[in-house]
Amino acid sequence: MTHTNDPQSYHHGDLHNALLQAAEQLLAEQGVASLSLRAVAKQAGVSHAAPYRHFRDKAALLRALAQGGFERLADAIEVAAVNASQNPEQKLVEAGVAYVRQAIERPAVTQLMFGGSIAVEDDVAYRQASAAAFEALLKIIEEGVAAGVFRARDPHELALVAWTSMHGMAMLKTAGLLDRSACGNGAIDEQVRLIARNVIYGISKIEQYRQVC
Repeated sequence: MTHTNDPQSYHHGDLHNALLQAAEQLLAEQGVASLSLRAVAKQAGVSHAAPYRHFRDKAALLRALAQGGFERLADAIEVAAVNASQNPEQKLVEAGVAYVRQAIERPAVTQLMFGGSIAVEDDVAYRQASAAAFEALLKIIEEGVAAGVFRARDPHELALVAWTSMHGMAMLKTAGLLDRSACGNGAIDEQVRLIARNVIYGISKIEQYRQVC
């Protein structure tokens, strides 16, 4: 990132993104407790007052970081589903891979998203973003139920099973607690696929995932 001491050098919209990038870097390096608008301004190379043009306080900045994380997660799940085959099971597997990848690539933001420290208040945009990833997953489940691939149960119930399993994998991976030896020594994506297929076996009508690990 090119640093400058002149906040006026940013074009409209650029300062907002520059501040978020600086905040994410500091979050990863120092954690939430050490993050401040003053520190973010210094990291971004702007005046101490500049962040207040976009964020009322530290809580608003953290909420924006988490919202961006949810938006990226939803996009990743949707792209994974589109790029997979038309088989809902395969779409669900690749959605799981996308979920874990996001967590591994941005562990600090992932912790912020799911750590319970965000004050949602009346932020409609944040609530919509935080629900979007689950809705992307729900869409895959609904397709599978409609096609007779997944069990004829409430799609929300089945999506919750898949969601919690994916989230568990992601958290274990970022904490370094998911042992590769449990399913062989393949790459992370392949390991996630193996585990995801076990999840699918639990919600599938077709007994084709018994020997997955």
